[in-house]
Amino acid sequence: MGSKCKYCVGEEESPMELHYYWKPSKVEATQYCIKGVCSGGGAELKTILENEKLAENALLDSKRAKGILANRQSAARSKGRKVRYIAELEQKVHTLQTQTTALSHRLTLLQICIQTYSAELATQNNELKLRIQAIEEEAQLGEALKVALTREVHRLNFATVEHNETRTHS
Repeated sequence: MGSKCKYCVGEEESPMELHYYWKPSKVEATQYCIKGVCSGGGAELKTILENEKLAENALLDSKRAKGILANRQSAARSKGRKVRYIAELEQKVHTLQTQTTALSHRLTLLQICIQTYSAELATQNNELKLRIQAIEEEAQLGEALKVALTREVHRLNFATVEHNETRTHS
């Protein structure tokens, strides 16, 4: 502990002994000291004495006052953790919003690319369909030509046979 109050100096009494001095309707931090908490008017003592009810409890039950003070300190630490946690969550929200914005922009670009690529593929598909149709038409013409030529060959063969027969008979 740091320096002690003027009432604690050189005393070897119980560590929870309370030194006090009352002024009418006002309690001052330099007027009270709980041994074991005393640090020459430090923050813990000042906290106890700022609340008149807590100061009265300190007079009646120093252990309870010390417990109340510990609870207040714990609550303050908890509040600090909560504030840090909220700040951390806010930072995460900001980070996620930034990522969302970047991903949204990227998604938009990808959608444009997909639309462009789809349009190009649709054009190529139509061109290929036209080429297939033209090839099918050529194949049909070729088949029709083959049939016509086959008929012509049969006709000519038949005509040749008839011509040869008429020649041999004459």
